[in-house]
Amino acid sequence: MKNKNSAAAVLRGINGEDGTTWALPEGAIARLGRGRAGDVAFSPDGQYFAVSTAIGLWLYELPMLTPIALWDSERGMTGGVSFSPDGSQIVTSTFGGNVKIWDIERGICTTEIDEHRSKSGISSKPVFSKDGQHLAAASCRMKNGKIYIWCPHTGAKVRETEVHSPYDAYPLCFSPDLSLLAGKNNPQKRTGMNIADGDSITIWHVKTGEQIADITGHPEPVRKFCFSPCGRFLAAGNWYGTIPATGNWYGTIHVWNVESGQLEMAYTDYGESQMYPYFLPEGELITAAVSERKVEIWHVEKGEKLDEFEHRGNSEFVRFSDCGTQLAVASESEIQIWTKDSNSDAHTLSTLHGHIPTMDTLVFSSDEKTLAAGLWSDNVLLWDVASKRSYRPEGEKLPGTLHHVYLSTSGKLVSTCRDGNLLRVWEVGKREPVAELTAAEAKLMRTEAFAPTQHRLARVDTEHNIHIWDWTPTAESGSEDSAWKKRTTLVGHTMSIKGLAFSPDGKRLASIAAGRLETAKAPERDARLWDVDVGEEITKLATKFPDSKLYGSSAVNIAGIAFSPRGDIIAGGQFGEIILWDATDGKVLMRIPQPKESRRPIALRFSPCGQYLASGAWWQTRLQKVPIRLWEVATGKNITTFWGHTTDVQCFAFSQDGNLLVSGGHDGAIYLWDMKPYL
Repeated sequence: MKNKNSAAAVLRGINGEDGTTWALPEGAIARLGRGRAGDVAFSPDGQYFAVSTAIGLWLYELPMLTPIALWDSERGMTGGVSFSPDGSQIVTSTFGGNVKIWDIERGICTTEIDEHRSKSGISSKPVFSKDGQHLAAASCRMKNGKIYIWCPHTGAKVRETEVHSPYDAYPLCFSPDLSLLAGKNNPQKRTGMNIADGDSITIWHVKTGEQIADITGHPEPVRKFCFSPCGRFLAAGNWYGTIPATGNWYGTIHVWNVESGQLEMAYTDYGESQMYPYFLPEGELITAAVSERKVEIWHVEKGEKLDEFEHRGNSEFVRFSDCGTQLAVASESEIQIWTKDSNSDAHTLSTLHGHIPTMDTLVFSSDEKTLAAGLWSDNVLLWDVASKRSYRPEGEKLPGTLHHVYLSTSGKLVSTCRDGNLLRVWEVGKREPVAELTAAEAKLMRTEAFAPTQHRLARVDTEHNIHIWDWTPTAESGSEDSAWKKRTTLVGHTMSIKGLAFSPDGKRLASIAAGRLETAKAPERDARLWDVDVGEEITKLATKFPDSKLYGSSAVNIAGIAFSPRGDIIAGGQFGEIILWDATDGKVLMRIPQPKESRRPIALRFSPCGQYLASGAWWQTRLQKVPIRLWEVATGKNITTFWGHTTDVQCFAFSQDGNLLVSGGHDGAIYLWDMKPYL
């Protein structure tokens, strides 16, 4: 595992450089996507904007949002992020449970704190004290409530305080002077409460761990809360939603007296919005009211709307700057930054693209100038391969959720999107779906396959059945219109179907299921080959584990499947091995044992020539990066291994000549790998 650039180097954006080649793993040509966002923060002077992601910590220069640094890329998986009061340092927490402090000017990690690691990790973002002399973080999960105070200059622990927390408490929030910690409790895990009672909020004294308030009268689930500058009040904002027992609740902010635990004021009528309150340094209360399509900014006590702007998708993170003149709203694949002009009432809005969610599918356009990604919790996103720039399909309907994307024989990019037992089919770039397919028998699941030759679509349901639809071109031809019809339902699996793959001609379908049957002590597999035209099973594919020692809970959900380009071989991934089957009779041709780091080979894709197989694994404990391996099909030899993604590899795409492999990960990154040295 090597990085071409030091993980600690400050990388300046020169001549429009956008970071697609920064800190690349060995063998990669470029990175598309800057990683799934974990948190965002503004520097106190408004000069910098930080985004913690699954691939590392990005630093941008405001107001142009120019990327100037990528740190901590060796492992990535950064979470909470905060600036020091003087703006010279950034502190991050990581998925592994440690805390890192970065010197912005020198671009180095000056302090790493990992002595406190525990099973529960850190569940609050680490924050600096007002004078910058202390650093605080807390964890109140898994019955292991602790508050940590460190010296940010040396990393030495100043104090570790246990708090009584027999239930999960999240989110967590410190008072400005770090004397108090507030946490929202999970009502389903607290004795005597249920979800209809709303959330309760506990406030602890940081130094002693003493519980000084227990607020149980908050009627709606809490989304975000914050202390007033004086520490005497706590504002709690709820999210809009529905509970069967109580009906709908709407955007509301409650302000509580910390000492007495009594309600001081309730602000309502914000509609179907998620509420993010924030106290200005002067003590005035403002809020962002975030709905599915819009963000409104209010001065709460005055009841005055300061501004509003359109917003895309679900908000992952909403953060005000320290002075309240800037607001970041981060959704799945874009971050919007609202800024108030300091000399007038004017406001500006900027959008940062590139931080994307997980993708399930990747496909090149027919001319290979465009790469399309089907994203979780979003629509399709397109990349211009030459310029490495992303853009959205023109005319698409917003928002979207969990799209798969394919290339049809007519050269059109086609995407699908599930909604209950309804499956919508889109021609990418069109505003309305071209077809709506139903499976009335049961709710549809996410596992799916597309056969461009026959224009067939397969999708599984909750009852482990496989539904097949056919598309028949009409006289207009060239347009993926609504001539889709249900062909058949394939019945036989008794466990959750994890993978589907059509043969190149679309006449056969391979499926692999995984689970734990009631009568079995170990995880089971069930792989089958189907005749789609007839609607019947051809044969079962042998899936017996080679070694019973590999049984375990982590093996239950491990399964993937792929057809070779000639349709003569089927590759199946299961815990500990890859199996190659004869696609005619289902006999095992070869078993390829997987190295320890690749024991969970989910993503599989044959090269266009059929001589090679790419496999991508899921992350497992103690891995810095997740391996992508290239196998020679004839011999089962591991030709090369790439280490790039920080967590699960989800999908692949090859260029038509096989010289380029594209991988997509759960980390929100897409890597382009040069295959020429290995083929």
